[in-house]
Amino acid sequence: KGLTPDHRAAYGKSWFAEFGKQNTIEKPGGYVAPPLDGIWASAPYFHNGSVPTLWHVLHPSDRPAVWRRKSSTGYDRERQGLEVETFAERPPTTTAPERREYFDTGRFGKSAAGHTFPASLSEDDRTALLEYLKTL
Repeated sequence: KGLTPDHRAAYGKSWFAEFGKQNTIEKPGGYVAPPLDGIWASAPYFHNGSVPTLWHVLHPSDRPAVWRRKSSTGYDRERQGLEVETFAERPPTTTAPERREYFDTGRFGKSAAGHTFPASLSEDDRTALLEYLKTL
């Protein structure tokens, strides 16, 4: 839905598709999802990076409204993703440079909403799925 068929056709005639040498699907039925191999190492998740761990992907109602990394190299082995601090809102006393450290899902284009299918799974199923994803 991000591009109209006319825009897709234009891209198909541009250098993106080697000026028409590559086949361009002007009316796709969906999108190609990224492969799951190595998913444990590809945090943060979703198209906009709004979800810090796989555990949060599988627990939609527990996704943090605002989060920031604890350190530049911290990794949460239990939840499989970035090691983060979570907040209900960004602290109001942050300076402009400090604001860049926080991921605020309330900002335009930064939402962590949607993708709620995991909510229909039992907690045992979510745990089993997380353990499986750790093996990829």
